[in-house]
Amino acid sequence: MKWLVIVNRKAGGGSAGKLWKETLSSLLNAGINFVSKFTEAPAQTRLLASNALSLGFDGIIVYGGDGTISDASAAISFLETKPLLAFIPAGSGNDWIRSIGFNPPTVHSCIEAIAAGNTKVVDAGMCVWPGGSRFFLNSAGIGFDALVLKRVVFLRRFLPLGQLSYLLTLIASALFPPHWRATVYSDSKPVYKGDYLTLTTGVGRYSGGGMQLSPTAVPDDGLLDSVVLSPMNFFIMARHIGKLFDGTLHRTRWATSAKGSVIRIEPSKPGAVILELDGEVVILSEKCEFIELISMPNELRVIAPVAEQT
Repeated sequence: MKWLVIVNRKAGGGSAGKLWKETLSSLLNAGINFVSKFTEAPAQTRLLASNALSLGFDGIIVYGGDGTISDASAAISFLETKPLLAFIPAGSGNDWIRSIGFNPPTVHSCIEAIAAGNTKVVDAGMCVWPGGSRFFLNSAGIGFDALVLKRVVFLRRFLPLGQLSYLLTLIASALFPPHWRATVYSDSKPVYKGDYLTLTTGVGRYSGGGMQLSPTAVPDDGLLDSVVLSPMNFFIMARHIGKLFDGTLHRTRWATSAKGSVIRIEPSKPGAVILELDGEVVILSEKCEFIELISMPNELRVIAPVAEQT
């Protein structure tokens, strides 16, 4: 087995670059046959991943964060023959790898699984809207979480606050939480209509740095899991913040859950929607009348934890 290791040294706010030498030694000590290539941008990641098989590699190991693994997955998802995919966590969230069983995600456990050759087949998703579409690996967020992410990206242009920028933006946004109005369908059946604070649809259960925003999601059941949260004020949000992490979010009276192959969102006003996919804000047309999130069952073969050998 010959591996291409795609290394994103900028992941984790630059910590990935500092830890790469140690990770390199661990890979060598594990007897893994690999060649490493550095990536500086998403387009470069996708190019490396899409050409891996033609360059003689059997699999791809991504050393980086959720964005890097999403870019590599998007590139190989459209190939007729796909390389095996593995991940060594070096980002700030590492949510996707948690979702497939590496919890907590560690460099040691991932390299151990790569050396053992444990694999499983997992799902992915496709987001479609009028005039566009985009692959997503782990989760899609509409509403509040996408708004917070959008504001964080803007803030970081002027203030290099790192992870603190997300926390500050989250608190500021929660003080005066906006809401939107839409009708949500699961496999053509309406499941929610009215004002909402946020809607998260997951292939995996973890997103946002360990939060369980789609707590009943299973990455290999062929279905997407959505949770719609109705509007709430700052004090209610603060009181239930722990439920974002302990997997009980869907049990609150503000939550409406849905599971299906296709989740469709129709905003009450065309264009009145904010979307993020795998932690990246997606710009939609002001006339966007719907978004469909479509499950892609059995899309990728990936390295799984040792205890989950298949």
